[in-house]
Amino acid sequence: MSGLQAPALFTLYLKALLRNPWAWAAAPALAGFAAVFAARGAEVGLVSTFALALLALPPLWLALAVPLLAEREEWAFWAAFPGKAARLYRAGAFGVAAAFLPPLLLGAGLAGGVLGLGAGPTLLLFGLLALVALYWAGVAALAAALSPEAPRALGLGLAFWAVLVLLYEPVVVGLAVALADWPLEAPLLAAVLSNPMELARIGLLKTLEVPVLVGPVGYLLDRFLGAWGPALMLLTFGFWIAFFFALAGWIFARRDR
Repeated sequence: MSGLQAPALFTLYLKALLRNPWAWAAAPALAGFAAVFAARGAEVGLVSTFALALLALPPLWLALAVPLLAEREEWAFWAAFPGKAARLYRAGAFGVAAAFLPPLLLGAGLAGGVLGLGAGPTLLLFGLLALVALYWAGVAALAAALSPEAPRALGLGLAFWAVLVLLYEPVVVGLAVALADWPLEAPLLAAVLSNPMELARIGLLKTLEVPVLVGPVGYLLDRFLGAWGPALMLLTFGFWIAFFFALAGWIFARRDR
């Protein structure tokens, strides 16, 4: 037991999730999304596929990851290793996060084929989806660390998804309208930094130069960030991913087992 290293748990949880057939559901889902929007053209189809993936895939990832990371008995065993609980938990969570990526790579390739995309846009789709998947893996790790009971942890994760994905845009637009006579830059910047998914969506629109309305967040990116928008997106994703995984390990190491 004393010889167990964190990478062993990374591999263990990576393989455990990839053996679950539902882990591969993202691939046909992306192909199906692309088929639905293929008639609108390659660029609009890509943007629409990504937008639908932002809505549909996080609940799948949470449902896959949270029960695996919230197994009380198994994690009570791993946590018995002196001084290693946080590191071991993060290693398992990183394995779960890595398991999200092969189905996304396959799905992005299928979607690119359906939409007739070149290698560049297809890799862009995969890269953005990979960032989003790592973000939600961090959310799953944090939810499972907060509650060792899988149903409750899953409920926490889904509640966060509902706030971030379903309520975010109406709230931001409503505040922008209600505060139209006030300087909006500070609250809009706070909204941008709190939700990297919106940054990814707007960033994709800007990269492809798709002529659609992008709302107040797009206004902020255009007026104040310009060419720095992609860098802000990467930094924001990086911050939240690191924060979620670090906090999850810290909470797991200190929770009552």
